[in-house]
Amino acid sequence: MRLSSVARLGLVLAISVSLSSIAHADVVGRLKIKVLNAESEKPLSGAKILLTDSAGVRTPLTVTTGADGTALTPPLENRAWKLTTSSGEFQKDTQSVTVVADATTDVEILLEPLKEKTIKITADRDRIRSGDASSAKTLSSETVQKFPLTAGNRQSLTKAIRAVPGFAEDSVNQAHPRAEHAATSIYLNGFLLPGAFQGRAGQFLAPDALQTIDVITGGFAPEYGSETAAALNLTLRSGTLEPFRTLTVTGGGFGTGETSFTAGGQLGAEKKKLGYLINYTGRTTDNAIEAPQPDKQTRHNSQTSQTLFANFDYELSAAEKLSFTVNSAPARTQIANRTGLGAKFEPVGQGFGYGGLKNASSGLASQDTLGQDIYQNDNNGFGTLQYRKQLNAKTTAVVTYGSSESRQDLLNNSPGNSATISSSSLAADSSLEFHPTIKRTYNQSQLQANLTVNEGKHTYKFGGIFSDQRGNESYQIVPGSQTALNALHELDARLVAPGGSLVGDDYIVGAATATPTLRVKRKGYYGAAYAQDTFKASEKLTINYGLRLDTYNSQQTVDGATGASLTATDLSPRVNLAYNVAPKTIARASYNQLFSQPPLAQGGLIGDAVKPQRVKMIETSLERQLPQNQTIKVAAYRKWFHDQLDTAILIPGTQIGVFSTVNISNGSFANGLELSYDKTPKNGVGLGSFFTWANAINKLVNGEEAYSDHDQLNTLSGGLTYGLKNGSNIALSAYYGSGAFSSPIVNPEDENATVDGGKRQARAEINFRYSTGGKLLPNGLQADLSVENLLDSRAVMNFNSPFTGTRFQQGRRVMLSLTSKF
Repeated sequence: MRLSSVARLGLVLAISVSLSSIAHADVVGRLKIKVLNAESEKPLSGAKILLTDSAGVRTPLTVTTGADGTALTPPLENRAWKLTTSSGEFQKDTQSVTVVADATTDVEILLEPLKEKTIKITADRDRIRSGDASSAKTLSSETVQKFPLTAGNRQSLTKAIRAVPGFAEDSVNQAHPRAEHAATSIYLNGFLLPGAFQGRAGQFLAPDALQTIDVITGGFAPEYGSETAAALNLTLRSGTLEPFRTLTVTGGGFGTGETSFTAGGQLGAEKKKLGYLINYTGRTTDNAIEAPQPDKQTRHNSQTSQTLFANFDYELSAAEKLSFTVNSAPARTQIANRTGLGAKFEPVGQGFGYGGLKNASSGLASQDTLGQDIYQNDNNGFGTLQYRKQLNAKTTAVVTYGSSESRQDLLNNSPGNSATISSSSLAADSSLEFHPTIKRTYNQSQLQANLTVNEGKHTYKFGGIFSDQRGNESYQIVPGSQTALNALHELDARLVAPGGSLVGDDYIVGAATATPTLRVKRKGYYGAAYAQDTFKASEKLTINYGLRLDTYNSQQTVDGATGASLTATDLSPRVNLAYNVAPKTIARASYNQLFSQPPLAQGGLIGDAVKPQRVKMIETSLERQLPQNQTIKVAAYRKWFHDQLDTAILIPGTQIGVFSTVNISNGSFANGLELSYDKTPKNGVGLGSFFTWANAINKLVNGEEAYSDHDQLNTLSGGLTYGLKNGSNIALSAYYGSGAFSSPIVNPEDENATVDGGKRQARAEINFRYSTGGKLLPNGLQADLSVENLLDSRAVMNFNSPFTGTRFQQGRRVMLSLTSKF
């Protein structure tokens, strides 16, 4: 549904004024607890329920049931809470309940009369989010720590979310959600993080700083937007009642070293407490990014990266809370050099010459031999200030302001790095393709707010967001050969030395001429407003429905001249249903219209404006909780894309990682079927496991290619863990991908020249971890042995991919860490 610009601005301003700002997702919910006499099933008034925070952050609180036997809690963080219920001549009841964000969860407690003298067996915790109509999975910090998902890199959030069905891992820190390239929104304590993180070589936020990772892949409530392939609703760790300090030091293969320090606690009087959580992680390695060959993976592939995070909470009063969060994540990463491939790759090119298309027999030296020295500097930082106020027993308001700066510089110290060139001075071909000096800086500021009202069976939520976006880019790309000059001229004539002429297929530069620096300024905005209701229609049926208005504007200036611009607006209806078809069995169905803004950091080809992606999506799922803390779920979805967003290397065939986002204008669709299983050990003791399988396609309509480059038919991940009462734990995790569309080993100049028949290249990874826990070693010291890629698989991940070039799976990495709590 399209709206005029006048109507768009009027509606955005009206909602903005009514909220005194603008808004987004939250990380709190409520419990509506009903206490009954187990014998007569009559409500018990005056029953007291003590709620204890599993994270140890909130002071225990007590609610008391009214005449109807019910009690509504104040807003609680979306994690597990221990409920201890007592009432006069009744046996005490203890159980654990998980709070669902942005929802009021019904909890029924049956108290046995003391005279019965029965032995009560407490039921398993409800693990299937019965009041939640979204398609989601929650990863706790304990899950990430126990399963060796991040065995080789504790900074990697991408590795952690492989436990979620529908995420297909790719090279260079990418995970493709549900057959889309990226388009993943990240929320910190309910605040939508500004974009510009795509294309980073380092990480921007370590899992160590997170309490829970709530991954939503479908059934999006109207509050979720901006980028809608998936939403990561991250709950940050906060200062605990008992202060703590934790130091972890890790060393291992490929010259990898890691340090992590976390400190947290609370200061001040009971009702005026300042909570603090500070986390630092540092990492160095000689094998940073998937290399362009299976061996010699440490050739010019080192990285130094840090993340520094701090979260402060201050209770202004019992009903008011102020939070401040700041994060900085600098990284310096070398771009891995080609050293040459083995004889097996002769039909498709052994990695010599431009694009790696020549063989060793050509006589051309490799990038490594020539001393190519290209590196990327990342520096991402953000800060947020949030004010939360409980206006009354039923209403909560949140206002958040945040800003971010993202820097990505691609620089080089390669031999012969001179901006002045002529065709006579260039070799016909060379493995040293370009001398890039590319700088990108993006700044965003955002204002959000939301208003949540709990009224009987309804939870109403209203809100919006406004983001001001600005960026500066400069491009100087000096070719290292005539072949590279031709490719650059074909891509964009503004990037090459002026005054040349075409001679056949060659762009000839006669006299020595300086390569220009192309400068681009980008500015624009993204705004949204929404209204939604989560309606408990009956004991079995929950309906989430509402509308979302999105608007996006982008303007470009290239070397002072006005470039492309666009403005797009959409009004999107969404309906999500959850129905209890049987005890502990939930059926869900949804229809969503979705609007995704392009990522600012990869704003298309130089000076071009990229259109927002629009998606119509339907989904259905069935989830059941089994005995002994087990759950199983099956889900199916279909998406219809309009102007689908896809990301590729600015200069195809290279490895230098200058990414640009483009639209797939000829239409595409995606289908998916997912199966997942989870078993949670009680109190961390015994056997735990998870398994996910996703079958998905992303098919193009009437395009040159049948599928998008990141399409992967089958993705499996799983894990096993066994915990002992002394706190020690042993675990395995596994990942399998049947091969992306960009993985077949094919010569791009001759599709009949292939290796392995040109079929997709599957890859598998098995990780291992053993942890002593904090009881076996003296002074609470904990030791962990982790092995990433236990079987040392070196499979092809991408081959001459338009997104990442050629990439091979990283080899086995053994890591040993020691953790001290003090």
